Amino acid sequence: MDIGKKSTGIILIITSLWVFITICGWNGNWFVGLISSVVLMLLYMMLGASKNGKLSKKLFMYPLLSWGVLWIVGFYFSKYYADVFAGKMPNFSILGFHPSFAFTILTYWIGGVLTLTVGLNIFTDHWLSDEDWDNFKEKIKAINSAKEEC
Repeated sequence: MDIGKKSTGIILIITSLWVFITICGWNGNWFVGLISSVVLMLLYMMLGASKNGKLSKKLFMYPLLSWGVLWIVGFYFSKYYADVFAGKMPNFSILGFHPSFAFTILTYWIGGVLTLTVGLNIFTDHWLSDEDWDNFKEKIKAINSAKEEC
C-alpha cells in the first residue's frame, strides 16, 4: 500500500481525531472517544510501520488491523458487561475477573500486546530489515560526525 502520497491526509485525519476525542471526553461520550482512539493509534502505527512511504499489506492485515479489531471488540464487550452488571454483582466471573474487566485484560492488554509482538517479529523485514537498520545507524553516525565538525 502506497501511503507516502497520502501521509498529509493521514496527518490531517489524526489531528481531527485528536480534536474529536477531546470533545467526546468533554461531553461524556467516552466510548465513542475510546473507539476513535483505536483508529487514531492504527493510523500512527501505519505511518510508523511504513518504509519509504509503502506499507506492507501483510503487515497491515496482521498485526496492525488485527490489533485494531481486537481492541474494538474488547472495548465493546467491556462496555457491554459493565452496562449489564451496573450496580450489581455478576453471577459469574471470567478467570476470576468481573466480565467487563476480563475482556479488558484478555483482549486489550494480553491480546493486543501478543498480536503486535508476534506480528512484528514474523514480519520484521516488512518494517525494519537488518539492512535498513544498518543504513539508519550509518546516517546517524554521519549526522553526529557533521555536528562534531561544527
